Amino acid sequence: MPKKTSEKKTGKLQWFVLIIFIPILFAAIIAGVLLSILGINVLDLGKSAASDLPVVSSFFEEKENETDDELASRPSEEELNEKDQEITRLEQEIEEKDEELRRLEEELEDLQIELETEAENREQMNTELKELAQVYENMSAGKAADILAEMETDQILRHIAEMNTEARAAIIGKMEAEQAAEVMNALDE
Repeated sequence: MPKKTSEKKTGKLQWFVLIIFIPILFAAIIAGVLLSILGINVLDLGKSAASDLPVVSSFFEEKENETDDELASRPSEEELNEKDQEITRLEQEIEEKDEELRRLEEELEDLQIELETEAENREQMNTELKELAQVYENMSAGKAADILAEMETDQILRHIAEMNTEARAAIIGKMEAEQAAEVMNALDE
């Protein structure tokens, strides 16, 4: 006998689920979908209806607080405008810095070209100075001393520095004593 009562209870529960609960649930889902398609926000309506129930309302209050927090954490339109202005200002600064960098690179290129030109000129002058020193070496010491005596001490030093030691000694030996002493002192320094 106990088996029959348990089967009857199970049968009544199955009958309730299959005949009443599932069709009502199906109808509610279909109605929700249709109302959503028609533009009625079913979720908000359901939340407002459920918030009126004493036990269920506590769950929805927490959810509302969370959405308020989410809304508070979102930046306002004014903050977004400020951020956009800041981005625009920073982009403009970047463009200005890029322009300044390009200008400085051009200046650097110009200075490098100028430096190369100056180095070429200096090398050419050194070459000419060496050639002149060889000319003085090939002259007689007396004639070279007479020519150098007409120059300033700095010029004499540049010419003599390029000569070999023997020619230098011979030319200095033929110079006047005062000028020779001045050249020797300058060579010591």
